[in-house]
Amino acid sequence: MLIDSHCHIDFDELAPVAPLLARCQALGIDAVVVPGVSLEHLQRPLALAKAFSMVWPSAGFHPWYLPEDKAALGVLTALAVANKDKLVAIGEAGLDKFKGPDAATQQWWLEQQLQLAIDLDKPVILHSVGRHARLVEILKQYRGIRGVIHAFSGSAEQALAFVKLGFYLGVGGVITKAGAHKTRNAIKAVPSQHLMLETDAPAMLPEGVAGEYNSPENLPFIHKALSEMLQIDEKALAQILTANTQRLFCGRETG
Repeated sequence: MLIDSHCHIDFDELAPVAPLLARCQALGIDAVVVPGVSLEHLQRPLALAKAFSMVWPSAGFHPWYLPEDKAALGVLTALAVANKDKLVAIGEAGLDKFKGPDAATQQWWLEQQLQLAIDLDKPVILHSVGRHARLVEILKQYRGIRGVIHAFSGSAEQALAFVKLGFYLGVGGVITKAGAHKTRNAIKAVPSQHLMLETDAPAMLPEGVAGEYNSPENLPFIHKALSEMLQIDEKALAQILTANTQRLFCGRETG
């Protein structure tokens, strides 16, 4: 049993969804977490979850797609409150040094979503590119916050700083890249009880996999690469990673 802790099957590149999810189930993928990214996509993860029980929906605003009008925070809040029992997390929120609006705007939206997660007792799904140190400092201000740093690609020191705060690290196709020595070393420095698998499909196509777009169908490929990297038996590692993901998003291991 594997869980893709971060994939965007609501993106048009991965349509149609029904046969895709059927293929995932045939590969031993029992659930996929679908984060919200924008005002336009806000309802899509929830709609997919209503149609497919293996979809675990989240709601949030990605730093690349932040609304220009701060009134959109009210839309997100209302949706999250109304669907509290259906959503597994708030996000994808975060900070990005290279893309999106200015740093102050990104931080404002991040902080609003962190507070929403606290208010609703939900974990957060966080995007962090080139802003790990700043993100750590912000998270320290939110007592009780929990979540995952998706597609982590920083240093071992940065990885352990997030783990110290109780966060999980999402491991995706970047570990298959020939030049990703720093990321692989960072992941190896973290106890496996703080890791979870992801594809970030349709982005982050693993090295050695053909195709124009990534797919949650590539999760077993990433799992095998991680198993070899950590030198942990595939079945044993799957049990650990699945339990981690269930613990964060379900509050328990569902078996």
